[in-house]
Amino acid sequence: MNPYRRPISPAPTEFSVPIPTARPFWTYLFMGIGIFIFVVMTLAGGTQNSAVLDRFGANTAWLITARQEYWRLLTANFIHIGIAHLAFNMFALFQLGRQIESLYGRPRFLVIYLLSGLSGAIFSYMLTRGRSAGASTALFGLFAALVVYFYRHREMLGRLGRQQLINLGIILLINVVIGLAPGSNIDNWGHFGGFIGGLILSWFLCPRYAPVDPFARAFAPVIAGQHAPELSNDFMMDTNSLLRQALPVAAFALGLVALTLIATAMQRPSVP
Repeated sequence: MNPYRRPISPAPTEFSVPIPTARPFWTYLFMGIGIFIFVVMTLAGGTQNSAVLDRFGANTAWLITARQEYWRLLTANFIHIGIAHLAFNMFALFQLGRQIESLYGRPRFLVIYLLSGLSGAIFSYMLTRGRSAGASTALFGLFAALVVYFYRHREMLGRLGRQQLINLGIILLINVVIGLAPGSNIDNWGHFGGFIGGLILSWFLCPRYAPVDPFARAFAPVIAGQHAPELSNDFMMDTNSLLRQALPVAAFALGLVALTLIATAMQRPSVP
């Protein structure tokens, strides 16, 4: 959650292997929601107005602790502070979101985006005392998902995969340096929490490819009730799915609940 900067996003990747992909939907919807809320907040008094930010759901620690307004941990990921903040995060979402949603598919993208955003917001709530907002917690989760993807498929992608891992490592290092620079005003704990959440979730939800014989598929009998892979084409299919990973995702969500309770206990002594 960064009121002024976004994570530097890598350029879209072109693959030399026929992998299954999905058409992005949630990426564009979240962009539309972010822009719509920004316009409404501007009309309501300005996105840099503290009262407006709190009214629309900023991650304000004392309000969460004193009034049990835990919904702020979610809503804070959809509001932005100033036009530059909005523009940077929407551009990063456009770049990262389309790529991750295309590779992971819509259901898994949605889970990674929302739960990574929550993870970052909870870390920020637990370890800071101020007010924060923005989509960059979720964006760092998407960045982590891209790192996991290229790591898990480094052999299949060959030199391209290894080069992408190096590039992503450099980009991550640059973001860390920027975040730690004096006067950066960046919510580093929010970014860290989003990145860690994205790493954990994408490790389980990362696509797992298997070759498919198109002729065998053409004559294969249709079995009623059989769960089909989320993404497939005539060359490869993704054998992983959100349904297959329901248990670790549920465990992660329960972990976020426990972490929120710990954060509240840590924040309570500082509540006015």
